[in-house]
Amino acid sequence: MENILLVFSERTIQSAVQGFIVSLNDDITNKVREKLESLPEQELIEIKEFLNKLLNLFYNGQLYEMNIDTNEMSLINNLTEEEKFKIKTIALYFIGRLPVKADLDILKKAYYLDNNKYIKMDIAYSTFQMFDEEIELDFIKKLTINDEYNEMIRSWTMAFFKNSASPYEYRDKIEDDWTLAKTPRINRLKINEKENPKFKKAMAYRLVDLVIMYLFIENRGKSSLTNEEKEIIRNATVDFEYYSENKKQIINDFKKKLLEY
Repeated sequence: MENILLVFSERTIQSAVQGFIVSLNDDITNKVREKLESLPEQELIEIKEFLNKLLNLFYNGQLYEMNIDTNEMSLINNLTEEEKFKIKTIALYFIGRLPVKADLDILKKAYYLDNNKYIKMDIAYSTFQMFDEEIELDFIKKLTINDEYNEMIRSWTMAFFKNSASPYEYRDKIEDDWTLAKTPRINRLKINEKENPKFKKAMAYRLVDLVIMYLFIENRGKSSLTNEEKEIIRNATVDFEYYSENKKQIINDFKKKLLEY
């Protein structure tokens, strides 16, 4: 955690190539995000702009026009592919979770430029709270029709909430108890009142929460939902001003699949 916070404080490429080569888990991200939420808005904007710049270097300036420093570019080029991957995933994770709005156009360009399924996942998650459905629905489609994406989201979800030291190497197995992955999704699906401070976030993840739960159940070939959990799913609202009618229908379809399994 301290390494990540140091990068946000120094905001240099040198600090990033040293401090971002770590693996994230639920415990680390919660602590870092708590610290970020205490920072003034101007500092958060500067952190966002730094992360955009870092990401743009990885894509050789294809995300937006900027003057590229040859020394900074050299630092990136000298990294191994594994190191580049880790730094990109951390940059993308926090770009979408800063308490200031991310730059959607930059994320969209990165999403379509990158063919790595984990990077696409990180970008998708970084856009959910922006309620732009283009990337979200494309990513959901990949999860439901592509076996590699299906296994990836289950494995990564399990590893993240198990606080695995190697979340990208973890592989979900059919016999694994997925309660740790299920519980946070059920807790979000309980949130249906606009007065709840977590309502908007819960609605941002409503579709993907339902999809992930369905993929776990489908993989295991049987439902492990309690009657109480089924009632929570049944009552999960889809009435939200930022949803298209198409998205509402998709959400209802997955609710139905979960309740009928």
